[in-house]
This record gives sequence, structure tokens and C-alpha cells, in this order.
Amino acid sequence: MTDNEQIKNSKDDIDENVSYRSNENDLINNVLKNDRKRDFLDCLLGCAYGQALGDAYGLSTEFQTVAHIKNLYPNPVELIPFPDYIPNSHACRWQKGDWTDDTDQWILVMEALMEPDNNAKMFARKLSLWVRQGFPEFNDFGGLGLGINVAKVINSSGYLENPLEASRIVWEESNRQVAPNGAVMRCSSSGIVNYNDIEKVKSSAISMCQTTHFDPRCVASCVSICLTIAYMLQTPDNSDIESLIARVQQETLDTLGDDLSPQYQEEFLWHTSKDRTLDDLRLDDERVIGYTYKCLASGFYGLRSTRSFSETLNDLIRHGGDADTNGAVCGTMYGVRYGYHSLPTEWLRAMPYKKWFDQKILHLLEHMNLIDGTT
Repeated sequence: MTDNEQIKNSKDDIDENVSYRSNENDLINNVLKNDRKRDFLDCLLGCAYGQALGDAYGLSTEFQTVAHIKNLYPNPVELIPFPDYIPNSHACRWQKGDWTDDTDQWILVMEALMEPDNNAKMFARKLSLWVRQGFPEFNDFGGLGLGINVAKVINSSGYLENPLEASRIVWEESNRQVAPNGAVMRCSSSGIVNYNDIEKVKSSAISMCQTTHFDPRCVASCVSICLTIAYMLQTPDNSDIESLIARVQQETLDTLGDDLSPQYQEEFLWHTSKDRTLDDLRLDDERVIGYTYKCLASGFYGLRSTRSFSETLNDLIRHGGDADTNGAVCGTMYGVRYGYHSLPTEWLRAMPYKKWFDQKILHLLEHMNLIDGTT
């Protein structure tokens, strides 16, 4: 039996604590019956589930080129089917419809921020444990899909005692050139948990990023995504998206200050510009598919979209590259603007562990005093 077959078979026999039966009611439905907070909760849930669903959908074309995707799905106006896309040797490592390490780490950030010691060391401990064992509820053998940079950092000497220093040293050893997307893919949890305290949003976005990604471009990516989400949650009916983005752009640059060189500031503004198209981004350029700014731009593409979730994500993932990560950030930004109700219900239910994810989110809502334990 191959490793891939072991992973697939071990996840086929899942108990009812993590997966819904076909006729079982969705745990999240009751949350949206709260008339007083409905719009806010809809946007918050849209942010969380847009992350997971965008990640899961993006897996269908991850690491593929535009040309290869066109060969597999020749009609560009038809949606790449979810969860019944054409699997390859990479995607087969996950169960059909599952999210990847991007959302696994998103959950770890969320849980770390809910702890009394909600700091970088707490996240580092959770991340290190996940790398060794994954989520035991799913019979994981370990954290699947781990990026090269994260692996290098967490295996550094003294990481658990001082993760920021270990991360900084790895970055220095790269001649300060490495700026992958492994932090921005998971960062929106910081925008949710601390949405009503902008200083906490920024500080947690920075620390959760630098725990593995010390480059200021990675930090700028995380800060801008989290600020956008926090401001959208503060005013769920915000329709002036371009004014909001301009505010976030300036606040991000002010927060990073001289840490972000003029060249990287210019790149940041280029990637977050309203004039930027998916073709401009060249997401399938294999030399730089994991660049943090490409993922950042995917997020702002999702925020600005005026099409449906499925159409928006289909257009994005047809550009290939690191499609699950781009899809996760695109989905979380789309979801915070348009809400949980805008996400395709049949796709949500196609995620095999949605019930487990629902329970995580309900715990978050209780922690934020948005619901009580009887909901």
C-alpha cells in the first residue's frame, strides 16, 4: 500500500463527531437565527468558511500551469467541479473535498489567540505538535502539506523557547530574500478574534506571522489582510471598498515603516491595486508561485469581486500555481464581504470534516461572547 493510499484509507472511517450524516442538520444554522447580530455573524462566518472552502477548492489545481488546467477543463466558462475535480498525485493525499495545511494552520492560529497566553510561543507549540501528529481526530500521521520554510524554522534549535528569534535567523540565512506565503494563508484568524481592537489585530498579525515568516513583505501581507477583515467586521454593510482598501494600504505602510524598503512598498501597492488582473499576477510562474504578494493580491481580487463565490474562485484557480493558498485568502476576503450565505451550500457540505470545523467555530463564537453554550 502506498503512502497516499494509507492517508486516504485512514480517513475514510471517520466517526460522527467530525463528519455529518447525509440527513443531519448543520450546526451553524442556528447561529444565523440571531436577528440582532445576523449581518455581523454572517460576515464573520463567511470569513472563516470562505477560507476553508477556498483552500479545498484550490487544491484541485494546485501546482498546475494554466496550459495544463485548460487541457483538463477546456471550457473556461464552466466551473471546475467540486469536490469531483480530476485528482492528481498531489491532491490525492487529501480526502475528496478536504482543506489542506493552510486551513489546519488557520485553526491553530485561532486556537492560540483564544488561549490566556495568546502569544507567539503558544502558536509555536501548537504548530510544532501539529507537525508531529496532525489532528488525531482524523487519524493523521502528521501535518500534511508543510512548506519548506516552516519546516526549516520549526526544526531550528531553540524554536519553542524563542520562535521569533529562530525565524529571524532562518530569514537572515536566506540573505533576507525568502518571502513565501505560508503566513498570509493562515492569518485571517487574527482579524476575526481581535476585530474590535485594531492595535491587537496588528500586533497579533505580526507575531503570528513572524513565528515562521520574518520577512517584512510577509508581515505586510498579513497586516493588510487582517486590517481589512477587522474593518469589514466593524462595519458589515461597508460598500465603499476602494476607500477601505486605500485606508488599509496606508495603515500597513505606516505600521511597517522603514522595515519595508521603498521597492517592497511599491510592490505592495502594485499587488493590491484595483487595476491588477489575474493575468498580471502570473500565478503559475513556477519560479515564484509561493511569493507572499501573489497570495496577497489574490485576497484583494476576492474582496473586489462582484461575481458569485464559485465564479470568483473558479477564475482564480484556473490560473494555477499555489492555488489552494491563493484560494484560501481569496475565499476569506470574499466571505467577509458577502457573508456565509453567499457560499455554495452544497460545496460547504461536501467538505468531509465540516462538522468538526463547525464545532471549532462555535467554540470561537462562545469565546468572543457572541453566542452562549446553548446555541
